[in-house]
Amino acid sequence: MEAMGAVENVVTLDIPAKPEYVAVGRLALAALLREAAFSDDAVADMKLALTEACSNSIRHAFGEANGQVHLTFTLDGERLVLGVRDEGVGFAEEEVEAAAFTPGSTTNLPEGGMGFSIIRAVVDEFTLEHPVAGGTQLTMTKLKRA
Repeated sequence: MEAMGAVENVVTLDIPAKPEYVAVGRLALAALLREAAFSDDAVADMKLALTEACSNSIRHAFGEANGQVHLTFTLDGERLVLGVRDEGVGFAEEEVEAAAFTPGSTTNLPEGGMGFSIIRAVVDEFTLEHPVAGGTQLTMTKLKRA
């Protein structure tokens, strides 16, 4: 990964691991992207990616337990790097995706289960890491396009 240049804007936000707080992160992200003149499509894509990433942390890392989801928005010139980190039990991408959908099933796709596929479709770069201290770190990058 190349070194980042001068950082213009960094926003960090810790939210309770509860679905109703994800909207706070979406509002902050949208404001930052609009101020940086990202397209409406890019704003919508990143709000969707944030929602999916937070939903995975809330659902799989904490379940019914209390916790925090740590959001970091780093705007560096022509790109936004979005970080979503939790300190929950951790989860692997294949566990989340496989648990939500069984191929050949005649039932409807349950809520969730496509999160990482959706994220990959709307961002330019995506990594999933498991810090030594525990939890999960998702990092997503969106490039600004003319």
